[in-house]
Amino acid sequence: MARTRRLTLLTRLLGSKRFSSQEELARALARAGVEVTQATLSRDLHSLGVIRRPDVDGGTVWELPGPAVEQLDRERQRLDLRQFVNEARVAQNLLVVRTPPGHANAVGRAIDLQGWDDVIGTVAGDDTVLVVMADVAGAKRLKKKLEQFSSDGGTGK
Repeated sequence: MARTRRLTLLTRLLGSKRFSSQEELARALARAGVEVTQATLSRDLHSLGVIRRPDVDGGTVWELPGPAVEQLDRERQRLDLRQFVNEARVAQNLLVVRTPPGHANAVGRAIDLQGWDDVIGTVAGDDTVLVVMADVAGAKRLKKKLEQFSSDGGTGK
């Protein structure tokens, strides 16, 4: 099963029932026809920002930190930035970002929604995003972030 479909199923499960362990989550996924290893499940939980919090019964439960749709949208944005930024070039306070054909809108939206400092806005074509920055230094910082984002697995740190 594709990772995005698995993450969608995982968010649905977490939104509909309380789970006190990864083993319970793995069994629920298996009942839905998705077999995962503990390592894969841990990575998926981490990428969705799932947290363990105390339960009213004294145990702990796994919980999404926000609405499932919001978590999936964040994951999709990270995926768009990680996989579809081919090149970024600075031109004064502008950053020109090249993507594969058809992916510029998704990358532009992902940049807009990241909340990065100095990003004033984006304009996207088919395979190019023009990012308007507050200044040259901001454009250089964002270029570096995008390069790191694609090389560090999508954390953008």
